[in-house]
Amino acid sequence: MSGVVGYSYQAETLCPTCTIKAMRASGIKVQSGKAHEEAIRRAAEKLGIDFDDERSYDSGDFPKTVTAQQCKTELAEVPGGERGVRHAISDDRCTGDKCGKWLVLGEKSPNEAALTRYVRDSYELPHALARRVAGQLCSWGLSHPEFFDENNAREAAAMFPHDYITVRAVGASRGLVLLPTPQYDEDPCFHCQEPWEKHLFSCKTCGIDVPADVPHRHQSQTKGQLKFRKW
Repeated sequence: MSGVVGYSYQAETLCPTCTIKAMRASGIKVQSGKAHEEAIRRAAEKLGIDFDDERSYDSGDFPKTVTAQQCKTELAEVPGGERGVRHAISDDRCTGDKCGKWLVLGEKSPNEAALTRYVRDSYELPHALARRVAGQLCSWGLSHPEFFDENNAREAAAMFPHDYITVRAVGASRGLVLLPTPQYDEDPCFHCQEPWEKHLFSCKTCGIDVPADVPHRHQSQTKGQLKFRKW
C-alpha cells in the first residue's frame, strides 16, 4: 500500500516503529525482519482481519493506515498571516511515548542547539539572535527546517532587539562591508529586512527596550544607533 507513513491505533497517530511496539504490547504477534506494511498485513491475516477493508474493523483493535495526504498539523499562529486564518503544515507527529517523529519526514525535529546552529549558519545571524529566532519559529510550530524559509526567519528576527547592519559592495573589487547605519531611506537591515526606524534598541543605562524613532532620555547615538546589551 504505497504512501503509508504511519498508522492510527488505539486513539494514537503512530509511526511504523511505534505502531509495531504498541501492537506487541497489546499481545498481537508481529513478525520481525519484515517491512512494516508486510509485517502488519500478515498480523492482520492471522487474526482474520481484512486489512484492505478498513471499514470492517476498529482502529482500537487493529491499526489503520495513515498516508502522507492525510497528515496535517495546524499552526496556532502564522507569521505574516491574516488574522483568523489558520495555516497548516503537511505532516503529523507520532504520538507514541517520547517519539515525536514526523511521519512524512521520517525524523524528529532538531533539538534547540541544532536548530539554533541551522538558523545561524543558513541566515548569517549572530548566535544570540539565532537562538531567539529558533525559539520563536518553534513557538509558531515551525520546528523543522523543512517547515520554514528565510522570510519566516527574518520576520522572527524583527521581533527581538539586535544590531542594525546593512551590507554594501565597495571599491573596485566590489568587496562586501557591513555598515551600522542606513545608507538611504528604508535601507533594510541584513538581519531582519526591516528599516532602521522599525528597530528596537536596548538602553544600556536603564535596560529598557526603546524604539529607534522614539526619543529617550538616556539615548546616546554611536554611529547612528544605540548600543545593545548582550543577551
